[in-house]
Amino acid sequence: MLSITTIENILNNIKKIKVASSAMKNYINSLSQDEYASLATVFIIGRSGWERNYYDTNEYYSFIEENEANGIKVTQEMLDNHFLSKDMKKKQVEITYSYEMSSSPKVNGVYNHDWLGMKTNLIIEAEKGLNMLKEIE
Repeated sequence: MLSITTIENILNNIKKIKVASSAMKNYINSLSQDEYASLATVFIIGRSGWERNYYDTNEYYSFIEENEANGIKVTQEMLDNHFLSKDMKKKQVEITYSYEMSSSPKVNGVYNHDWLGMKTNLIIEAEKGLNMLKEIE
């Protein structure tokens, strides 16, 4: 995966282009496969958020019950801090990036049928994803 600075530079270039335009599609399709996979990864992570596999586990319910029995209202941040380590978040990023690298060959000069280039929410979701990556650096 590329560095956050490199992804920020790509995103800054995208911000200068009209969203979902042919110019945006052309720019995204001009990226290297590594650049494309990194941008797709931050978009997906930003759009979907962290995978929280700890829901509906005995530990999850016990944690909530113990805290609330002590008068502490459990927040999402508390749950994530307890159950979702930085290493688990990094692994989620690595899995997403690996998938995007393996599934993003160019066909006729275009990545994934212009899937990413057509996203009207690309900038917003990619910025969220970048902020999430900065949290685990």
